[in-house]
Amino acid sequence: MRRRWHYYMAFGVASALMFTSCNDNEALEGVSQGQDSRIISLSGEIDQVAVTRVNDNGFCDGDIMGVYVVDYNGNTPGTLATSGNRGTNVPHTFDEAAYKWNSAYDIYWKDDHTHVDIYGYYPYASPADVNAYAFEVQKDQTRNNGDEMGSYEASDFLWGKAADVAPTDRIIRLPLRHKMSNARITLKEGEGFAEGAWTELEKQVLVLNTKRNSVIDLATGNVAATGEVAKTGTIPFCKDNEFRAIVVPQTVEAGKVLFSITVDGMPYTFKKEEAFTYIAGKMHNFTIQVNKKEASGQYEFKLIDESITAWENDMASHEATAKEYIVIHVEEAGTLKECITAANKDYTQLQNLKITGEINAEDFYFMRDEM
Repeated sequence: MRRRWHYYMAFGVASALMFTSCNDNEALEGVSQGQDSRIISLSGEIDQVAVTRVNDNGFCDGDIMGVYVVDYNGNTPGTLATSGNRGTNVPHTFDEAAYKWNSAYDIYWKDDHTHVDIYGYYPYASPADVNAYAFEVQKDQTRNNGDEMGSYEASDFLWGKAADVAPTDRIIRLPLRHKMSNARITLKEGEGFAEGAWTELEKQVLVLNTKRNSVIDLATGNVAATGEVAKTGTIPFCKDNEFRAIVVPQTVEAGKVLFSITVDGMPYTFKKEEAFTYIAGKMHNFTIQVNKKEASGQYEFKLIDESITAWENDMASHEATAKEYIVIHVEEAGTLKECITAANKDYTQLQNLKITGEINAEDFYFMRDEM
């Protein structure tokens, strides 16, 4: 059963931290922090559906986000500016060991009656213009950069706002939501395959005919696609025959190919006769069954399910374990495959492998041909 979870991320400017859950319309925590009431303290949430780890807090060590705080002028909201705000793009870094967010510096209320609007976004950057922040999703979203942010996560964009907040010593909630769109293509084993044959097949997916450049208004969170349609496809992150790509919200013209799918060297293109729109904050799900024809040995592709759903968490973004290296020690050259199997690891799914010991050409052929 799928359940909706909210991941509350405390990134208090005064290093205050609290993890809990609530409705989006509840603006304040019910607990005083027992600290200087002039310091603004925040907590945020990622609104998505958890289908993997229900205890995942949504972020991992070293993640950095930016925060803007804008004063009201009497009863009139202030205007978010690229500089000169009460708080301007203040970086907050997650300390996983201490389970808290450390801000670069404290932000104080102007006085005991001036309200503020608070904006947050992730991943952290240096926007040259808060109303036209240039943002590009990655072409190859499979790259995992070890301890650094992977290319899939770097392509995602989270944004949130807490509006008309009165001075308080309580923690202020800041809801964060996905502002890009997500294409998820699942390849399902169909009829005609011998036992284990489907797992061994090489499978590739490209997301085609989309613009990868955009501008984002940090005052509203709106994302607009810009530039030309990319001539090359976007390479999705893949796990367990599920391919996921971050896509800038936009409309693809009717009749244009949406996906190029290759199974065991056989290509297949998927398109729709009507215009197709990628919706911000939503997942577009396509399940395609692949059958093997007994007589010819060729493959048949069949769309068996299509849907638009809320954003689900994944194993590519904000996932500390996905950034860990699997260490395999090889006692005898030529036995890498056996060593990985003996460690109870699926060599077809490994993302980051560190080898100690000695390997030879046979091991290199194994990595090239089978991993």
